[in-house]
Amino acid sequence: MFDPHCAGRRRVLASIGGLVAAAFAPPALALPGNSRTQLPGERLETLAQLPPAPPALRRALEPLRGKSVLVNFWATWCEPCRTEMPALVSLAESEPGLALVTIAVADRADDVRRFFDDHLVDPPLVNDPEQVISRAWDVRYLPTTVLLDAAHQPLLRARGELDWHHDSVRARIRSAATATRPTRT
Repeated sequence: MFDPHCAGRRRVLASIGGLVAAAFAPPALALPGNSRTQLPGERLETLAQLPPAPPALRRALEPLRGKSVLVNFWATWCEPCRTEMPALVSLAESEPGLALVTIAVADRADDVRRFFDDHLVDPPLVNDPEQVISRAWDVRYLPTTVLLDAAHQPLLRARGELDWHHDSVRARIRSAATATRPTRT
């Protein structure tokens, strides 16, 4: 005998099973026509513009005029942020003409200083406890990193953790940071 309630439950369970399978599918299988895995450098999206930098960020960027800048939004309570910070510092130190500014989002100054001391890194820091800067630049994910050119105009953005040691990432950063852009009128 046909039980409509049982059949309905089976359809629901089958649908849930399909969604779970799709969620755990490798990226190359999840996108039709994608025959290869995306390189980390391809995760850097082109960024045409951003609103003007809030005053606290402008003050941090001013001494870096003439250098390309990685602006990294992070927090000590964000594990992926903590993981990628040493690689970001290493990248900025290894590339002439590139600087790093970190924006501590909704974090306590003592926790940030302790993290830097524990990891023996000391990049320029802007505290953003009220999320003024992150809201102005529509940062919704941590970590988020924005590459600015030497005139501090936006070039690229990475949302989420990225392997900053990967050759494809370094090549993309180097290429974008040294490219000549037309002057805005």
